[in-house]
Amino acid sequence: MKRSAWPVVAIAAALASWARAQPAPLTLQQAQAEARANAPERAVADAAVAAAHAREAVAGRWLTHDPVATGRTQQPAPGAGLDDRTWSLGLEWTIEVSGAWRARGQAARAAVTAADDDRESALRALDGEVARAVAELADAQRRVARATRMIALRELAAHAAERVRGTGGGTQLEVDAAALDLRAAQIDGAGARADLDASRVHLARLLGRRDGAALEVADDVDRSPIPPAMVDDLVDRDPRVRAAAARLDAAQRAADAERRAAMPGVTVGVELERARHDVPGGAFAAAPGLRGTWSEWALGLQLSVPLPLVDRNRAARVAADVDVRSLQTRLAAVRMDVRAEIATAQSRLSGAIAAMDAAADIPSILDREVQLLDKALRAGGIEFSSWAQQAHRLAEVGRSYDEVVLALRRARAAWARVAAQR
Repeated sequence: MKRSAWPVVAIAAALASWARAQPAPLTLQQAQAEARANAPERAVADAAVAAAHAREAVAGRWLTHDPVATGRTQQPAPGAGLDDRTWSLGLEWTIEVSGAWRARGQAARAAVTAADDDRESALRALDGEVARAVAELADAQRRVARATRMIALRELAAHAAERVRGTGGGTQLEVDAAALDLRAAQIDGAGARADLDASRVHLARLLGRRDGAALEVADDVDRSPIPPAMVDDLVDRDPRVRAAAARLDAAQRAADAERRAAMPGVTVGVELERARHDVPGGAFAAAPGLRGTWSEWALGLQLSVPLPLVDRNRAARVAADVDVRSLQTRLAAVRMDVRAEIATAQSRLSGAIAAMDAAADIPSILDREVQLLDKALRAGGIEFSSWAQQAHRLAEVGRSYDEVVLALRRARAAWARVAAQR
């Protein structure tokens, strides 16, 4: 007895070890967290934010012009008796006095806010994509499991029809019908397995994984009602609306900077000059032997103030004003789009929850009917025509239930996108 128990113990231990080695199915929250950490979309959004911060670091500088070094030298005219020489070195610098750098800095900070909101919007969109991918994978898993059960049931029916036909108690029509039903179930199973593999590849891509062959997701259905929410508050909190508002703010700040830039910068300069004077002998008739050489140093200041009469930065100002008007229209359009998306998601989720409530008892009925059909077929207590009709009904209702579950999961994903729920 003890020796015969060893194989059973070994098999049980092996099965337990195999079960422990299998990874636990991913929940929706785990999948979304993994995607936010590893998906390429996260890196793209982070790069956009980093670029906005880099532009902000240089946008508010008030010294924007490089200094200009000047120099000149002057030699005596050819044929002149005097040997005078003059040279000078100078430095000029144009400085903004309009205060446009403050508006440019504020515009850059608003652009950073827009980039942050764009990143949040991209991450929310990624959460929605992951939720839909998880829903599709869970649906494929459910369809494969259901197809496997139906194939087993159809195989049992086909064998039973062959057995009854062999004893002379059935018809070839019943045998053929059972065989065709089996083939149809096998075709459905092959399609479900193909969809399962494709769904795994899609989810693995969103998670940043190279291989999704072993991906499994938890097949849980959230039947909770929609929490109360104010549509106006959801619209104001949506990152797409906030990003559009931040871009408008940045454009308005940039337009202010261009208006201030109509006052051109003032150029200040300093120049150091050295003049060498030479009086040769014979320059004075009264004292022909008199000659002299000396140098003079001079320090000069320079101020250049352009007169804003013609240019006045007109082209840049017009372009900035056009951008402001365009972004004002864009903000209004985004708000309307988000409001419509919220209303659509709310109505679809309400309908999906109502459909799920109506279909809540379908799984238990299907399980019970499958067991009853299996027992009836094995006992020979049901006609093949009635059995086939009931099996078709079970398959159709099962597909309808799967569609209801998938629609609910997709509606949840759409609602979470606009309601900031994960």
